Amino acid sequence: MTEVRAAVAEDADGVARVHVRSWQLAYRGLIAQEYLDSLEPEVWASRYTFGRMGLRLPSTQVAIDGPTICGLVTTGLCRDMDLPNFGELMAIYVDPAYLHTGVGHLLMTAGRERLRRVGVTAASLWVLNGNVRACRFYERDGWRLDGTRRTRAYGDVQVDEVRYRCTL
Repeated sequence: MTEVRAAVAEDADGVARVHVRSWQLAYRGLIAQEYLDSLEPEVWASRYTFGRMGLRLPSTQVAIDGPTICGLVTTGLCRDMDLPNFGELMAIYVDPAYLHTGVGHLLMTAGRERLRRVGVTAASLWVLNGNVRACRFYERDGWRLDGTRRTRAYGDVQVDEVRYRCTL
């Protein structure tokens, strides 16, 4: 049975493996393949700061199936200056082996609950323009495009992202 709990420092390697595998599947054709192939879980694991506490700090939760980390969700206060008093779904990734098993829904529910606990009633997220599978997932969960776009670089390639919002 899959459960969701707060990520701890010892989860870093497992989370990084899920994060990288998810990117390599979800962003194929959207981000340069050379960039995706160069992703290394060890580098990602060194960046995580799980276990730090504070209202203004992002919070990561993991979905676990026994000892296996099968997904993650990171939430926090919105980083966009035009959305004060909003929360943000900063990341949600499911290991490709666990797609279509309900793990994404469990993580979304946990992320929404975490945002409510910090006192926000609405949230935003950014998604790569053209990531049809992710957009469908968000839209089924009640998220709606708000018309805001931005461009970010992944490796040497610029990609467009679109913003979604929802009421919690």
